[in-house]
Amino acid sequence: MENFLHIKKTKIFETISENDMQAMAYCFKIKFRNYNKNATIIEQGQPVEDVVLILKGSAKVENIDSFGDVTLVTKMKAGDLFGLENIYIGQEQYKDSLVASEACLVMLMNRHRLITPCQNRCKRHEIVVRNLMKLIVERNHALSDKLKILSKKSTREKVLAYLYSESQKAGSAYFDIPYNKTEFANYLSVDRSALSTVLARLKEEGIIDYDKKHYHIDTKSFEI
Repeated sequence: MENFLHIKKTKIFETISENDMQAMAYCFKIKFRNYNKNATIIEQGQPVEDVVLILKGSAKVENIDSFGDVTLVTKMKAGDLFGLENIYIGQEQYKDSLVASEACLVMLMNRHRLITPCQNRCKRHEIVVRNLMKLIVERNHALSDKLKILSKKSTREKVLAYLYSESQKAGSAYFDIPYNKTEFANYLSVDRSALSTVLARLKEEGIIDYDKKHYHIDTKSFEI
């Protein structure tokens, strides 16, 4: 399979052999698609048919409210799954859009085939389902972390909570975040100018330092 090396790097298929993957291509009705930067991969409101696995590049998950305002929900990198929450809750329409942040390759898998055991009840299908459950748990933890950050009252508190969380994930005081300034403000649901003011002030105070998406925090003076 041409794209097996990319597939093998993902958590959902990391223990699956190439021969098993060939068999699953039919079982899951797998399709591969390439998208250019800013192309819409999945449009909010369209009927749910597939779960999307990012194989190369990155994409952003966006939500458009009834007023037409666009909110950045999160960013996805290679190995991430979009539409995972639709597998078990039977949602008929995608509640968010998936847009390519850069040129990317994705794999689409039929959502019904993913959770419906094949006639042979093969071991490989059981492994994939177990891996999916692990990813759902991880997704729930990530959502819980974001809600904790957004529950902070001030922009400063939100920024510090997010940066502290990213530092903990990286295991280092030096780390990269996936957002530019506009996306960062959108993610935190704050005004971009307010975010810029807070970041500049934190830098002046010596609590953080940053260059574009690369950040450093002073753990000694870091308080949320």
